[in-house]
Amino acid sequence: MLCAMYFAQGLPWGFMVTALVAFLTDEHGINETEAGRLTAVVLWPWTFKLVWAPLIDTVTIRSMGRRRPWIIGAELLMAVSLLGILAMGDLSNNLSLLAWMFFIHNCFASLQDVSTDALAIDILPANEQGLVNGLMWGTKLVGKAIGAFGMAYVIYEWGLSAAVLVQFISLLIIMLFPLLCVERPGDRRLPWTRPIEPESAEDVLPQNRSTLRSPWVVLRDLVRGFSLKTTFFLLLYGVMHVIGWGIVEVVYKTLYTQQLGWTYVDISRFAFYAMFTEMAGAILGGVMADRVGRRIVMVAGFGTYGLLAFVFGACPHLWHSDWFSASYLILNPGALAFGAVGFLSMGMRISWTKSSASMFTIYMTLSNVGHVIGNEIVGPLRTEYGFSFEHTFWWAALSMIAPLFLLFLVRPETVDAMRDQEALEKKAAEP
Repeated sequence: MLCAMYFAQGLPWGFMVTALVAFLTDEHGINETEAGRLTAVVLWPWTFKLVWAPLIDTVTIRSMGRRRPWIIGAELLMAVSLLGILAMGDLSNNLSLLAWMFFIHNCFASLQDVSTDALAIDILPANEQGLVNGLMWGTKLVGKAIGAFGMAYVIYEWGLSAAVLVQFISLLIIMLFPLLCVERPGDRRLPWTRPIEPESAEDVLPQNRSTLRSPWVVLRDLVRGFSLKTTFFLLLYGVMHVIGWGIVEVVYKTLYTQQLGWTYVDISRFAFYAMFTEMAGAILGGVMADRVGRRIVMVAGFGTYGLLAFVFGACPHLWHSDWFSASYLILNPGALAFGAVGFLSMGMRISWTKSSASMFTIYMTLSNVGHVIGNEIVGPLRTEYGFSFEHTFWWAALSMIAPLFLLFLVRPETVDAMRDQEALEKKAAEP
């Protein structure tokens, strides 16, 4: 179910950020500033996760589980918002309205993401977080690849409205996963259905099934959680490390379509091919995070991503060679996925206190802020400061590599020590 929810996030993401933006740069000739703004509008709602996390930590339909009601509701609203886009016809010539419709859709997608991550934190033991994060990220990449290449093909054959309809039907089918599953034994699939009986005494849920938790308690937990140097430095790294990703995500589309003669279908096709390197990177990164450490995985993945951007920017004489430009599109996402899984796993690893879902969401939200900053600054770099394509890729490389030193200040063992200390103090205070 966790993987299915991540696939549901990836499908419209690949369509919006890759297929649609490449289509508009190719067929409608939008520039880097317009492409960057459209991509950023898609991403801005993901910063709302700071609002969603405390909300889902405090309110729920407890008989259905702590997180599952939010997942079902968000998934339904994702599909309905696409139906609204479909009702408005072809919006490709109205970028402003198109951006607003995708903004609304991604508000619900970000809510679904927060709810899914919160469920993963609740139910996954620490020694499975790396692998399962790899599988979740991998299925999201499959969704992105299908959204990029599959939807580009649908646009080419039947138009933009058909691509939106396909996604609407897909999200309704995917919604069956959280509808048919239960979060824990003893929960109900729907409030008016019978509870699913536990198989053993160990599976019985605690008796506290309150639907509300004080927001002030959540806030207090967050302040305590981020009071540690380890959690603060990962927070800082989360903002900084994806700026380079945001830059590359925008600039390569205008370079390929307007300078190198690629079509939006060509870009989307290689985005589909890159799915295999992304899948390999995500799963391998998850396994390695559990075995050799999350920090090593992040340094290797994000460092390689930055190095690839530097090498690509240093070799403009090879850009018109299809093998070179295609290789960059295929290898780049694999390195990113390898590092991203390490970051997700580290975020779960050091999210502690009873508001751990909110802590983890703050890590993810601020990384989205950094991503949006990268999208937004492409236009000024290229137009106001006169950066060439080569210099823009070098700036992206520096933005990825420079923050890596912060990871050596992230020490999960300090979180374990704090957990143990609080457990001892609580035990000592008991009568």
